[in-house]
Amino acid sequence: MNFPYPAIIKSQIAIGSRKKAGLIKLAKNQEEATSLCKEFFTRVVAGFNVEAILIEALVTIQQEYYCSIALDASGRRFFLIASREGGIDIEEVSKSNPDAIIKEEFSYRTGLTANLAEKIANNLEFSIENLISAKDIFLKLWKIVVDLEAQLVEINPLVITPSGLIAVDGKMILDEDSAFRQPIVEELLIKKLSEFEKFAKEAGFSFIKLKGDIGILANGAGLTMALLDVLSSLELKPANFLDVGGGASKERIYKALELLFKMNPKAVFVNIYGGITRCDAVAEAIIEALHNFKSTPPMVIRLTGTNEIEGIKILKKNNITVFKDVMEAVKKLKEVMKK
Repeated sequence: MNFPYPAIIKSQIAIGSRKKAGLIKLAKNQEEATSLCKEFFTRVVAGFNVEAILIEALVTIQQEYYCSIALDASGRRFFLIASREGGIDIEEVSKSNPDAIIKEEFSYRTGLTANLAEKIANNLEFSIENLISAKDIFLKLWKIVVDLEAQLVEINPLVITPSGLIAVDGKMILDEDSAFRQPIVEELLIKKLSEFEKFAKEAGFSFIKLKGDIGILANGAGLTMALLDVLSSLELKPANFLDVGGGASKERIYKALELLFKMNPKAVFVNIYGGITRCDAVAEAIIEALHNFKSTPPMVIRLTGTNEIEGIKILKKNNITVFKDVMEAVKKLKEVMKK
């Protein structure tokens, strides 16, 4: 690592309080930096892995500040938040010394004005030179919020050095619902997805991996959640949440089964209450999937609703048992899992 030492080694991980977690440390030389990087890449904190490491030169800090722009979604407003007590958890500062927090509200319509940015900078008691820089930094934070539709943009700490104001560290919280408008959010989301999650996203249904051994296919988020609750109460462990949606086509049902078979669960439970979804299309997808995949787990199927007579006929013709009552199907699932 061709870098001037001593240097700060910072883990890039999606959690707060990295310093407290021992994920930001000082390296006196290249050997220490290499050792810390190797250590950090083995760390898992709150379920997150260290994804990258940032090495930064030391700066001479004369004073640390905190500043951020945050969205209050319930109040439909934004806040510019600042404090002379930076470098530590702002939540702790607000508890121990609430008067140390400066908080100014503004609307999206008006935006962060130059006057409000200057007012906050003045309240932080910056010198003339640093006041101009601080005002500019606050306005740039607002531009980032607007451009990326961010829910939070934070600098902690913002520090005074002999050469002026420097943002030593920062973070952003982006809105996942804006991904279809924000390429950077879409890219980050896709990067976070597992192989199964990417498959589900491309196929157009909702999927969450769980820790159990029973593959779940259902339609409607409420129906799916209710099923997971029933199974969990009976000590049957779902391997996933999978909602194919209220109007799932034969193709989408097939893709959902393909995903479940790839997961290799001990059994698959299909729970379809057909409203817009047609039971005969579901049945056709099941038959096609069982035909095309050589190795499939035992399946328990509950099917009722639109075209259920036709759907049940298709499955029975292929020697597949179908249940209309969900609890009868669950009872059968328990028997299958015991085997």
